[in-house]
Amino acid sequence: MARRGRRRRVPRFFGITFRFILIVAGICLVLSYISSYIDPTKFSIPMFFGLYFIPIIAINFLLLIIALLSRSKSAWITIIALLPSLLFAERFVRFGGGKEAGAQKIKIETYNVGLFRLSKNKMTYSQTMDSVFSHIEKCDADIVCLQEVYLDSLPVAKKMLPQYQWRTYNLIHHQKGQKSGNIIFSRYEIAKGGVIKFKSSTNLSLYADIVIGEDTLRVYNNHLQSYAISPTALLQKIRTKKTFSEEMGNEIISVHNKFRNTVIQRSHQVNQVLENIKKSPYPSVICGDFNDIPMSYTYHKLSYGNKDTFKEAGHGFSATFSLLWPLFRIDYVFIPESFKGVSHNTIRCNYSDHYPVVAEFSKE
Repeated sequence: MARRGRRRRVPRFFGITFRFILIVAGICLVLSYISSYIDPTKFSIPMFFGLYFIPIIAINFLLLIIALLSRSKSAWITIIALLPSLLFAERFVRFGGGKEAGAQKIKIETYNVGLFRLSKNKMTYSQTMDSVFSHIEKCDADIVCLQEVYLDSLPVAKKMLPQYQWRTYNLIHHQKGQKSGNIIFSRYEIAKGGVIKFKSSTNLSLYADIVIGEDTLRVYNNHLQSYAISPTALLQKIRTKKTFSEEMGNEIISVHNKFRNTVIQRSHQVNQVLENIKKSPYPSVICGDFNDIPMSYTYHKLSYGNKDTFKEAGHGFSATFSLLWPLFRIDYVFIPESFKGVSHNTIRCNYSDHYPVVAEFSKE
């Protein structure tokens, strides 16, 4: 009799434990949904769940499969938790395609060139720069927004890509006269250029008022705060520790503290950009390297009232960070609601740790 009792209690205990796991996983997924709507400067905990949205959703799918295979009645917990993910799916992957253009089509490219030093093909600085310029010439965009441009001297910025008559840039001085920053190239007249500098940061937002026919657009070329954390360096550091588990825990805590501080700093930068956008007399196109994923406060605030060209006209995976493809999309093009996204392509070339994004749009 005692043996039978123990046999009955084991599956019952497993059922309660499994249900608890499903509930916890479901709560984590819900927190990742709401993370983009909460300002990290006021409450930072949800932003970690947004950062891990894809792993969390993968865990929930795995738990759902286990629940269905075991015919657990608790499967409904995970099904309910997963349903809202359909609303966010197009931020990461899309199976549509391009749309018909309006009267005038405008082509824009945004590309973080990684200081011309992050080529996967082990090319030199000069070789990487030449390859990037060849790519830009082939793409033939009307407006090109580059981030992390590294140059030997200021005159180089005035001569590069001569096919673009108009340009504006902001470059930060380094040792030996070298400079780095953002550049906007345009085939259309740039009536005015400006820069938004961020406190305690070398990152910046560059903008240009571009005259296209009878209309003027303000284009923002953003390079927002990066995490400045190398996953490879972190793993190597952990491997060299003797007390692996303890040191790994300390490193993870340290990394998350850096994440939190970076996200808060980036939120302040987003608010600065939004303040400038509010004062702009022209419709705004917002693009660049946001260093943040679609499940983030950064994405929510900058896309609010605008259209994401990937959601409008993209196809396939949206990822732009080459080291973690196809998981991370951190480079974007947002257009005004009154415009139409015609096409959106992520070009998988190996000249930087980012992939360039090329989008076309027109007036509705």
